[in-house]
Order: sequence, then C-alpha cells, then structure tokens
Amino acid sequence: MRSVFVELLVHGPMSRAEAARRLNLSPSALTKLTKPLLEDGYLVEQPVENRNAVGRPSLPLSVDASRAQFIGIKLTADQLFGVRTDLLATVRAETRLSLPNHDVQAVVAQIATAVRQLSEPDYRITSIGLSLAGVVSPGDPVVHASPFLGWRQVPLADLVREQTGLPVVLDNDVRALTAAQQWFGAGVGQRSFTLITVGAGIGCGLVINGQLATGHNRATGLIGHLVIDGNGPLCEQGHRGCARSYATSTAVRRNIRATLDRPELTFDDCLTLARDGNTVARRVVDDAGRALGQVVATVANLTGPDVVILSGEAVDMITISDTAFHASLNEHTHWTTDPVPVVIKPFAFNEWARGAAVAALQYQVTGE
Repeated sequence: MRSVFVELLVHGPMSRAEAARRLNLSPSALTKLTKPLLEDGYLVEQPVENRNAVGRPSLPLSVDASRAQFIGIKLTADQLFGVRTDLLATVRAETRLSLPNHDVQAVVAQIATAVRQLSEPDYRITSIGLSLAGVVSPGDPVVHASPFLGWRQVPLADLVREQTGLPVVLDNDVRALTAAQQWFGAGVGQRSFTLITVGAGIGCGLVINGQLATGHNRATGLIGHLVIDGNGPLCEQGHRGCARSYATSTAVRRNIRATLDRPELTFDDCLTLARDGNTVARRVVDDAGRALGQVVATVANLTGPDVVILSGEAVDMITISDTAFHASLNEHTHWTTDPVPVVIKPFAFNEWARGAAVAALQYQVTGE
C-alpha cells in the first residue's frame, strides 16, 4: 500500500491501469491496495472530461492534497524560516522569525511561536519537520552537532514536541532539501541524482538507485573541504585551498572585500561588481565557478548520477562564471564519460523550510 501511495504522490494523477503497470501489479492487487486509501480520503477519483466513451470510464486516481498538513522549519545561525504545506508540498503559509540567541530554550520558544503562527483551527497538522546544518537524521530526536548554533547532544525533537504536542522529525537541511527535490522537484523521475548547494557553506545530498542516502554517523556528501588547490587560500577551519575557501558566499565576499579594501560590500554587491566587469570581482567569482565545476565533476565521477542539481542562495554566481564553471567541469570529468547534465535551480530561502516539511512527510510515509 505504501508503494502505491508514494507512486501516486510523486507521479500522479494516473489511471489504475498505469499505476498497476508502473508497480508491476495485477489490476485486482491494485484495487485491493487502493481501497483503504480511498476510504480514508488520502486518494480520490478524478472526474473524466470525455463521458461519451464506450463502457465505464477509468477514473484517474490522485492524492487529496488537503488530507494532511505539515509544518517545516529551517534554522540558521540567526533566523528561523517556517512554512505550512499540504500533502503535495505546496506552501500554504509561511513565517520568518529572528533567533535572539543560541540558547536552546530560547530557540525552542521561537519554534513554538512559529508553529502557532502557521497553525489554523481548520487545518490538522500532522507533524513538524525541523532542518538545520549539522549531524541529525530522521528517527533520531537528538541534534548531535550543529556548528552554526554551537550545539552538541541537544534533544531538540523531544523539546519541541513537549511545547507543541506534535510529532517532530529532525533532518539535516541539505538532506531534507534533497528529499523535496526527489519527490516534488527536479529529481522526480531520476533514478540517481545529486543535489549540491552553495551558500554560506557547500552541501551535497545523494539519491542513489531511488534511495536517499544517509551514511555512517548520519553523514553523507561532506564535500566542502575537497581540495581545489593545495596552495590556495585558507578556509575558516584552517584548510588550505578547499572548496569552501573559494566557492561559498562568505569566501567570495571576503576575498573581494580584502583585495579591494572595501569592507562594506555585501555578497550581492560583489556579484554586481563581477557582472559589471570589475577585474578583481570577476576573477574571484570565476575562481569560485572553477572550484564548483571541479566539485561537481568529482562527485559525479564517484557516484555516477543522472543529473546534478545545483542550488542554494549563492547559486546565481554561476550565471556570471558559467564559462569557467563548465570548463572546469569538462576538465575534471573522467575521460571515459561525458560531463554530467547540470540543472541550475535558484530558490527562495523558504525552500529550505519546505524541505523540512517534506522530510516530515517522507518519514511518515516511508519511515525513513
């Protein structure tokens, strides 16, 4: 029954015959599996337009998006982004709150405030998804480490559940975003794909043979410190010439500010300078593009994805460094293969919160 629901959730609406074919089921088996889902209201039969066909028309099955609501919350070092979504991950409401500090109880209080803002009496909230950068995973209520918040071994899910009375699912922010792309984004229909995010950090989510990967110690895709140039600049962890020292928004801004002696510049200012032809800014942004091209090629060489989705709040710099990015991608792709297709997918920051909601949805449906 679970596989039928997921198939219709991700690929529906579709006829019973098409669903049976895709799942390799007999018509009678499909009818048996969909009956309780129809009775509980999770599936509905869609009306057909052509009523003049001979015989009884086959009514396509679809998921009733209003049957469940999820709250997704993404934590950064200083803000909280929250959304309420329906069963098809469509955002129905959103909010944004500042975090006064990193005290655990203060953050939990802000999360509870966001949940109240996003909840309405007419909507039954099924569960809350919480995502953040760090060592966390679904099924585990503890944030084992979160560098931006300075947390270690914080039982965040239990604390939020006590405040809200709702089930809580924790997930790494990049993994949650990958889940959203797998079921409702550019990863739909792809057996294997990689999501690489670039912003204040560099993250990587992997779907391999249809499965969202979670590795040893709940970690996968730790690519931020891949060495680009052993003689390059230092990152904030003291690593020389790694991807983070070139390609994050922080690194780009720092390198341009320092060289131009203009500490007032924002990241967007730096991109504007590069786009307008400032020699220093363009060189730094091109270096970032080359670093990302090497990162994408390295990940593709190792995992063989059908496509790489490149996203994050700093991904717009690829539009400036497109030539440098693709030259580096071609150079570092293994000689026996073609460069992996790359989809550039900018998004608003609340997409991270939507990913948290999808993580909660996915955990409820699959238990993973």
